[in-house]
Amino acid sequence: MPHKISVHAERDYEVLFTQDWKVSLSELISERSRCAVVVTQAMREQVGNLEAGDCEFTYCIVPDGEEGKSPQVLLQLWDWLAAAGFTRSDIVVGIGGGAITDIAGFAAATYLRGIDWVAIPTSIAGAVDAAIGGKTGANLDYGKNLVGSFHSPIAVLVDLAWFETLSDRDFAAGFAEVIKCGFISDGEILTLLKGQTVGAIRKDSALLLDLVSRSVQVKAVVVGSDFKESFNREILNYGHTFGHAVEKHSSYQLRHGECVSIGMAF
Repeated sequence: MPHKISVHAERDYEVLFTQDWKVSLSELISERSRCAVVVTQAMREQVGNLEAGDCEFTYCIVPDGEEGKSPQVLLQLWDWLAAAGFTRSDIVVGIGGGAITDIAGFAAATYLRGIDWVAIPTSIAGAVDAAIGGKTGANLDYGKNLVGSFHSPIAVLVDLAWFETLSDRDFAAGFAEVIKCGFISDGEILTLLKGQTVGAIRKDSALLLDLVSRSVQVKAVVVGSDFKESFNREILNYGHTFGHAVEKHSSYQLRHGECVSIGMAF
């Protein structure tokens, strides 16, 4: 599978498969003056201190999971960016699961009417779905993703090493989004997964890369044909309409992928 996959939306960008996300990020933002890194507290410890040329880093710690996608968190992110003197030439980086890249992208989309951002997904669901396609957003009390914006990142950095940190439950839940892509347009995904176990996939890095790459390619093609969900992009919501209702009903105790699985079966 390719080392990178191009996405053609309101702007062209690449999903880069890298073996060292820190090096790739440093090369990408070395000419920037300021970078806001949106992470959870636990992820902040794993990220460490980043370096890229003369770029000054601001670390924005937000709650984990769906709690991090609230209007209150969004307001706090805006205030942090303003207090640090961010301008339109500066950049936001979201490092984490889909909830983190969603809120980081939305903050970037709305601060100064839009600044650049980079997604570094650390979960399978984030890598094949949330980080790609330019959908950013936050939740309201009345439902998921009721406020948001279409604002593509300038790049998505996928490092499979992140997936080694996932529990078996989170690893399996993320594969709901992979299976979804198989049903949408790439039946080879379903063939490759037939008879596999979570443990077997985790041990087979070549298979994992193939499955993730195929899923990214499916989304890239759909997004490229219908960026703002005018007619065809809704196919990517397969399993999500009912799944989001289940997710909210569980008070987000069920994983997003688990709820998508229920939605696909429904």
